[in-house]
Formats: sequence, C-alpha cells, structure tokens
Amino acid sequence: MIPRLYWPQPLHVGQRLSPEEAVQRYLLRTLRLAPGAPVVLFTGLEEGEWQAVLVNHASIQIEVLTFSPCQRESPLAITLVQGVSKPDAMELTIQKAVELGVFRIIPLLCRRSSSNANSELTTNRRQRLHRIAIEAAEQCGRTRVPELAMPLSWTQLGIELPPGPRWLFWEERPTQSPLRHCPPPGAAVTLLVGPEGGLDPWEESFAREQLGFVTLGLGPRILRTATAALTVVAVCQSLWGDMGGAS
Repeated sequence: MIPRLYWPQPLHVGQRLSPEEAVQRYLLRTLRLAPGAPVVLFTGLEEGEWQAVLVNHASIQIEVLTFSPCQRESPLAITLVQGVSKPDAMELTIQKAVELGVFRIIPLLCRRSSSNANSELTTNRRQRLHRIAIEAAEQCGRTRVPELAMPLSWTQLGIELPPGPRWLFWEERPTQSPLRHCPPPGAAVTLLVGPEGGLDPWEESFAREQLGFVTLGLGPRILRTATAALTVVAVCQSLWGDMGGAS
C-alpha cells in the first residue's frame, strides 16, 4: 500500500520537499522505503492527491510528480460537538469520526466530564489529538483534515455553530424520535453528544432553548460516549452522506 502524507502547503510538479525528522524515520525505518518508492501527498487545499517519489536516501526528499483530482469528501458537512471525555475515549472518537468523514470536531467543556478531562486539554494534549486526526485522514484516503477546534464553553459554542439543523443525543431520553424520522438536513448538520457522565438537565435545556438543538434518541440502550458519537455520524452518512445515501 502506497503511504499517504499530509503536506499542508501548496505543491507544484517538480517540487522537492524535505520532510521533518519524524516523517523521515517513519518512511525509512518503519516502512523501510528506498529511493524511488512512490508516496501520495494531500494538502487539504484542493480535491485531489499529488503523486510523488522518494529521492536521496541519505537525506531523504520527496519529489512531486503529478496531481490527480479525486472526490472523497462527503456532500454532508457534519460538525460533531463532542463533550470532553477521558483521553482514550476522546482519541477514539476523533480518530473514527475523521475516518467516517466529519467536517469539523468541536470539543465541548461539560459539567459532567471526568474530573481531570478538562484539565488534560493542555497544548501538548491538543497537539496529540490533532496528530491523531491527521493520521486518520492519511490512513483513510481523505483529501482534507477536519478542523479540530479549541475546547469551547457552552456560551462560546453558540458563536461557533454553523447554520443548519442541530441535533442533540441525550441518554436520559433514549426513546425520543429516532434519527431516521428526521427530515433531510441538506448540506450541513451539527451533532452533539455528551461526555461519559452525560449532559446535565441545565445543559440539555440550554442546548435546546438557547442554541436551537432538537433532542433525538438512539434506541432503548444507553451507549457510551464514543459509541454514540460514531453511531450518529455513521447513520447520518448512510442516510444523507456518502455511505449509501447521496453520492
């Protein structure tokens, strides 16, 4: 399988790139690639990929060869608002949400997040989560890396939300109207899932009354936060995105 690398800068045919040391180690030591090995680059700036090749084994460089247009982004722009959860759950949610095609991820600071979850969102922690998003996009063949926003409070969230339907999944009302009964959201939708402890009644009320969210259910079982988030993204992509719905 040809490795894919994210290069967030404009590229042109014939350009030679000098990847950072960590990328060089990955290509040479982990993948054991030799000069002449093909590599695919994507910038997130256009719908397509750049074919390239490794050169200069001693001080590795990547030479850009050609550009190939391709469309792998969903026609449904999903913004996932995820209540800040424990590190392993947060990493899993971000990784799989990127693979499922979300457009943007917004971590939300919630009252019932674990006691140390909010405090762990340090600069280094956010950089790790961003790296996870990049690696997921590289692996799954996407041509862009979804935006991973700074963690927001409830009042900040109202300013950052995009237009379009807003759906909230609250475990304390699991039998609410199911997702499949919703009208098609159009080009964009925002999905909100709470942390491990769930949303408290004030947060659910604020989301509905101040931010315009509609509370929906996911069936009779209570799902873990990562399961709930990935389920609603997959269902939306299946019904209205590029996993069985729109093409």
